[in-house]
Amino acid sequence: MIISSTAIRNRISVMVLGIIILVVGIYCYMVLPRESAPDITIPNVFISTSYKGVSSSDIETSITIPIEKKLKGLDRVKKIHSVSAEGDSQINIEFIPGTDIDEVLQKVKDKVDEAKKDLPGDLEDDPSVFEVNFSELPIVVYALSGDCGLTCLKEIADDLEEDIESIQGVLEVDVTGGLEREIKIEVEPDKLAYYQIPVTRFQTVVNSENQNTSGGAITLGDGRYQLRVPGEFSTPDEIYGLVVNVVDGNPIYLKDLAKVKDGFKDETSRSRLDGSESVNISVKKRVGENIIAIADQIEELIQQKKPTWPKGTRITKLMDQAKDIRLMVADLENNILSGLVLVIVVLFFALGFRNAVLVGLAIPFSMLLSFAILYALDITLNMVVLFSLTLALGMLVDNAIVIIENIYRYMEQGVSRIQAAMQATAEVAQPVIGSTLTTLAAFFPLIFWPGIMGEFMKYLPITLVITLSSSLFVALVINPALTAIFAKLKHQSKDAHAPLSADEVKKAGEKPVEIKGFLLRSYASLLTKALKHRVVVVMLSFASLILLFQFWLLAVGLEKPVEFFPDIEPHSLYVNIVPPQGVNLEYVDRIVKKTEMALLEKAEKEIDGPPMIPIDHYESFYMPRSHRKASGEEFLAPGHMDNIEHIYAKAIVLSGGGDVFSPNSPTHIGVQFIDLEDRRRSSKLTVEEIRNRVKGTPGATITVAKAEEGPPTGAPINIEISGDNFRVLGDMAKKIRGVLEKIPFIEDIQDDYVSLIPSIRVRVDRQKAALFGLSTEIIGFALKTAYNGLNISTYREGDEDYDISVILRKADRSVLDVLYKLMLPAPSGQLVPLTSIVSIDYSGSIGNIVRINHNRVVTVKADVDETKIPGPVARAQAETMLKGFTLPAGYRIQFTGEFEFQKESEAFLSKTFVVVVFLIFLILVSLFNSVAQPLIILTSVILSLGGAFLGLALFKSPFGIIMTGVGVFSLAGVVVNNAIVLIDYTNKLIKRGMDLNHAVISAGATRLRPVLLTAITTILGLLPMVTGISFDFHKMSMSYVSESTQWWQSMALVVIFGLMIATILTLIVVPTLYSLLISTKTRGASFIEKATQLYWKPVRRYPV
Repeated sequence: MIISSTAIRNRISVMVLGIIILVVGIYCYMVLPRESAPDITIPNVFISTSYKGVSSSDIETSITIPIEKKLKGLDRVKKIHSVSAEGDSQINIEFIPGTDIDEVLQKVKDKVDEAKKDLPGDLEDDPSVFEVNFSELPIVVYALSGDCGLTCLKEIADDLEEDIESIQGVLEVDVTGGLEREIKIEVEPDKLAYYQIPVTRFQTVVNSENQNTSGGAITLGDGRYQLRVPGEFSTPDEIYGLVVNVVDGNPIYLKDLAKVKDGFKDETSRSRLDGSESVNISVKKRVGENIIAIADQIEELIQQKKPTWPKGTRITKLMDQAKDIRLMVADLENNILSGLVLVIVVLFFALGFRNAVLVGLAIPFSMLLSFAILYALDITLNMVVLFSLTLALGMLVDNAIVIIENIYRYMEQGVSRIQAAMQATAEVAQPVIGSTLTTLAAFFPLIFWPGIMGEFMKYLPITLVITLSSSLFVALVINPALTAIFAKLKHQSKDAHAPLSADEVKKAGEKPVEIKGFLLRSYASLLTKALKHRVVVVMLSFASLILLFQFWLLAVGLEKPVEFFPDIEPHSLYVNIVPPQGVNLEYVDRIVKKTEMALLEKAEKEIDGPPMIPIDHYESFYMPRSHRKASGEEFLAPGHMDNIEHIYAKAIVLSGGGDVFSPNSPTHIGVQFIDLEDRRRSSKLTVEEIRNRVKGTPGATITVAKAEEGPPTGAPINIEISGDNFRVLGDMAKKIRGVLEKIPFIEDIQDDYVSLIPSIRVRVDRQKAALFGLSTEIIGFALKTAYNGLNISTYREGDEDYDISVILRKADRSVLDVLYKLMLPAPSGQLVPLTSIVSIDYSGSIGNIVRINHNRVVTVKADVDETKIPGPVARAQAETMLKGFTLPAGYRIQFTGEFEFQKESEAFLSKTFVVVVFLIFLILVSLFNSVAQPLIILTSVILSLGGAFLGLALFKSPFGIIMTGVGVFSLAGVVVNNAIVLIDYTNKLIKRGMDLNHAVISAGATRLRPVLLTAITTILGLLPMVTGISFDFHKMSMSYVSESTQWWQSMALVVIFGLMIATILTLIVVPTLYSLLISTKTRGASFIEKATQLYWKPVRRYPV
């Protein structure tokens, strides 16, 4: 091999290159940005439009549909999803993955601009158009609580917001909760009626007076002076002195009509942490910035600020992605060091300490080279990249083992270090390169994984391709050069040997190992017996595959053989509360408190629903109680249940539809669990206990959902019913819910249909209104100003701006009589009583209107108890039961959500597996110049699946479509490596004149050591991912729990147990198949030759 020989001849230069890789790699590792989730650009664009006080049906017709019509001409649109709610329209446009988000964002903005002429003229703000990026979600959320009150907490939060936003890498800081200052002009309807002044008059007066204006400039002598007319209010009291109108020369002051209150905006939400009022601070980072560095700076800032806060003020982390990524990075570092130690220990007994270290050096060199490439490609260290590096860890030394073991074998034959390094590396270079290419071929097609799941998972094949390519470079360049300098036999004679000639070196390398020692003799004996019963061995191999598959089905159970994503221990959960639409904040907050109390109540026996406890006792439920961690350490937390660290609640009344892409209800209770290693029992059991406690809480729909991990996939069961008539859709949703209730282990069944929202309808007599020059738009604007309020100006104090709003008094906004006193200004200046041109009655309107791809849709959602049955299986049962469901003409049902992602991933992975097999086959054909020998290797890949099923069966793990599927690809790439080296060496022995059986046994014995060593090191490297047990080199102690184990266990199981079986296959079945194939070909060729001699006679040709 030219590159290896050149490296060996220039081994000092290679050592310098190694030092450069070490320095650059360490630097790149230190500066590589850390993120929890990959930097994913979701090709989604959102359009949000606010139109306060307008019903959902009017929002649909006046805003949502006009915008949707303009969007029909957009290209590469996958789905348009809209929600029309009271006072709010939200539209989500999902584009085909790979779409240029900047380009389509501008196109959407252009389409919205075209639609503006069709929208209501009294919109306070233009529609907002924006994109969503995974990396722009909060990285850390804090809750401020204490005894100083919401106003004080809000001031502290605002102060922190300014300081945190100044930290490099922070994109945005959001403060929610607390009380926001506002200057309110609360008008009295009786006085307005008496003086005949419309409520809209205040906007003109206040806005025109509250401003500084310029009067130009004046020249006095040699000087030029600017004329200023200061008019901005210096105190809120100045507003009282404004003249609203003049009647018969007498001014009517604002103080005669209204009261000015320097207070706070009306509450639309309330937040609590462990029963105390709180204000939340969420921090978002910029794309590509280091999450750990940002989190550390925020923590340092908070520690500096704490002494200045009022006594008793507490700040609590509700979410911290930096903590998760720290654990993952620590796992990787521990696995690298553990892998290095294990490789050295395992290889020490076979090759000696010095050679074991030379092999082990492949790990740090490959990793550091990979870090440099990742940094150059702007790829961050995130959960997928970190797992990929951990998965690759077990394969990094495979090439190095094959090469250095072969060099060691040459040295055992008396060849010098340098000669052995050159000749041995050249001998195995081709199969090593071929085996690496087959491994890369197993992962490379995964780069083209479609959809959001593909955007999330593509970093796995990219990272593995980089890492395994780095390991190949290290094996072919750095390892041979270092071995030529430092290699040494375990029991080397001190007598110097003269250098061997080229022919002597070649003969030494061609010589197989002597079959001596217990292991080699036992193996040779076993293989000899197998060669005598070749057909039986092959049949037993295939029978074992079938039996192991059946064993897995029996161990797992027919009801849960498949899962989509791993069912991991949740970090937190949400108790989602959906109150009736149209209720006020007091009602919602009361329901939230009752639900909190049900969650915290001590269970003397099995609880089925919430206890009936007066809400006055709310505070007593949050008395801190002593709990014990798994380590025995005690800690204080609310409630009587294990695992709970904090409980935070949010009650909110939305005037709009909220966040259409949020998986959780705006009103919810969050339960944060203690760390996984501290839990005394599974948090899944805690989830079920909480579900039993809160279900049936009257006054709202209550569901419980675990916090989503990984890419957003939707509910396990998500059924969309589409059609024209919303009430028909609601009836169908009710029937489908009834069907789902009959399926075991399906929980929290709900739909988003709301039948009626109480409303008061103000019907305009258009003919009468027209006589006065009034329109429906003018009348609606006046009503919104009176009841919802209108921001008419801004009051500036220091660096802060506060809204000045005009609105009816709070008491007057709660009675209907005020409507009969309102006056409307006509264009002529005449004041018209509202009741003279409208009629008022009570009615009901439909709730939120959901549209998908321009059709009205009602969605039925349900969760699945994954501890009893996987989501895909429950979903399949639901599909079966709904096949006979009768649908009205023009209506249809469709399974979406997680189901869509599952089908998409299943289709891609099944097609990709075929592509992978074909790519591996092509590489093997080009390597061996044969069709039959690659088929032998591919057969061993299929047979190795028996080991995968064995591992899944022993751990009672279902087949994960994502994780286990990727594990199968990993296994396929790894299994072929040893088989390639074995068959390649067998071919060489046969070419050198050795008979078939002798060549097969000698090749197996010669490659026994590297095959076992590569298998053992790979298995040991992946073992912590299965058991969660590893050594923590930071704390210098054993660690028995790993967060990442839950994610990657099924994938590691497939590789570990598959490789165990594959090792036996490589050493026994592959040689047996090879012998069977060659002997069959030989007999076939012999038969053809004999037949030719018997039946074919040459035609005699006579001269003419």
